[in-house]
Amino acid sequence: MSHNPNPFDFVPLPPKPMIYERSYLDRRGAPVSGYADVEIKALTPVHVVGALSRDKDATASHSAMYRQDGSPMIPAASIRGMLRAFLEALTGGWLSQVNETYPKEEKKRHIGFSLFEEYIDYRGRRTPPAVNVAFRPPQKDADRLDIPSYLFGIVTEPEDKNTTPLIRKGRIWIEDAIIRSEDIVSDVYWVPDIDSESAFMGGANPRASNWWYFKPAEVRKREAKLKHGGTAYTAEFIGHKLRGRKFYFHQDPVKATAFYQPDSHWEYPDGFRPIWLECMNPGAVTQTFRIYVDRVPMLLLILLELALTPGNIRHKLGYGKAYGYGSVEFQVKSWHLRTDKPGVIPAGLQQFQYNFKSWQDGRLDQLGVRSFIDERALTWLARIGGWEDEFPFIFTYPPFTGGNFRHAVKWRQFKRQVENRMRISDVMKVDSSEARQIAKALWHIKKPIHFRYYQERANGWEIIKARKP
Repeated sequence: MSHNPNPFDFVPLPPKPMIYERSYLDRRGAPVSGYADVEIKALTPVHVVGALSRDKDATASHSAMYRQDGSPMIPAASIRGMLRAFLEALTGGWLSQVNETYPKEEKKRHIGFSLFEEYIDYRGRRTPPAVNVAFRPPQKDADRLDIPSYLFGIVTEPEDKNTTPLIRKGRIWIEDAIIRSEDIVSDVYWVPDIDSESAFMGGANPRASNWWYFKPAEVRKREAKLKHGGTAYTAEFIGHKLRGRKFYFHQDPVKATAFYQPDSHWEYPDGFRPIWLECMNPGAVTQTFRIYVDRVPMLLLILLELALTPGNIRHKLGYGKAYGYGSVEFQVKSWHLRTDKPGVIPAGLQQFQYNFKSWQDGRLDQLGVRSFIDERALTWLARIGGWEDEFPFIFTYPPFTGGNFRHAVKWRQFKRQVENRMRISDVMKVDSSEARQIAKALWHIKKPIHFRYYQERANGWEIIKARKP
């Protein structure tokens, strides 16, 4: 039986980050200052978490929209974080918004790891970090920066207190986007949750004990303790090297959440509890807000505009992205700019007209910004963030039961299925082709073993693969 693609996918990292001398970026065109008048249109319901409450009977929770001084809004920090994450992927920048370590939890089977430093793995071995350490923002003062840090600024605190921290002031400031009260709706949209204090699914909890977030590295024979005593041996699929930067697909949240209804495709061994969301209605537009720029070189201003309106790609922000919430588009109404020249009194701001928006072949070269863009990342951003006016399919997590996430592969099953394909040992190193062979051989037993193989066998993958910016 065919299955839905997973709600997120990964924009692969380049071999190393694209870093530039600050003086080089300073010279990428005349420095301009001013502001853009911008609006955000909700393409699907948008929810930014405010206050969370729970019904007295504990059968449901309610999450209010973020408010400031009583006004619902999308805070500037959410807008800035979304744009920065997009630009970090597009321009091959540092990984500035990540947890650096995921230690092994007590009495849990999952294997911990470290992104940027060596760590001790499940066998007590020193293991290289899961990401090239060059993607870690430097912890001391430096004049070499990625483009997002040049534009938005960066502060990192070094572990050594005697080292000067890296502090770079940003050149872009963003106002909050206020939402009109009449564009807010309550108790219409929801996301699924389990009846416990822990997060249900989709949180930032990657583990090295699978090939979902990580590229395959090995398979080990693992001794598992049974609830009622005794032991069993299972196959554990251990990964290394993070697959890339995580982004979510666009979809219809009404259709997506229907998939998670109890007694539909899902079983909830721990109990089901919906979270009702107060949302900005799809089709609504925020009040106009401003994005200010201060001495941004012209080519990087063009890059910023392209990030705001990236062709057929749309952005996502807020809560519930895995279920289709938070799809938005920027509507840039006008730019008001001036050119800043050393030693010259600044002139007044002038309305600036320029057609930045085309992502057609050759246009990026004409604009002079192609050299700043990681082409493979752009391909994947278009596949994941590509927008369609009608959603032909939904993106859902693999269920817990029925040969999916909670289903363990017994060692004897693993051995029987793959013994004619490769040499079996209690700890087997595998390359990418061998990992695919294993995932294919075990497909009828457990589907979500190998993330890439799972996605490529999902409904509509050929349509997703063909998306362009």
